[in-house]
Amino acid sequence: MGKIRLNNGQELEIIADGIQVSGDSLTLGLVPGNKNIMEYETLLSDAANTSRIQVIDYNEEVFKIYSGFTKIQRIEKQMDAVVNHTQDAEGNPVPVKGVAILVELQKPDETEARIAALEETVDTLVLESLGLA
Repeated sequence: MGKIRLNNGQELEIIADGIQVSGDSLTLGLVPGNKNIMEYETLLSDAANTSRIQVIDYNEEVFKIYSGFTKIQRIEKQMDAVVNHTQDAEGNPVPVKGVAILVELQKPDETEARIAALEETVDTLVLESLGLA
């Protein structure tokens, strides 16, 4: 199993094949460890933590970086997920099932971000013109 390192430096263990990317969506399969689903939600809902996600290899070196996946779409606990692989006597891969936390992150829509910034600017200007700011 590998690891990811969040922008705040915290490292999380991922299951086998625990990173899936599709367009503006990044899905992480995490090993629960000593955190519950609520703690993962709090940690990964903070855009500062997920703005840069580094994938760490078995030599403790960064080999891939994902940037901009700051909006959490869903988080769920799967009880019967494939978390690893072993081999049988003939060398064939055998899936190992266990518990995993699946988190889907997305890149925020640029239009939404621009609208939110404009609304904030308009609100500030209105308050200033009324002498309330």
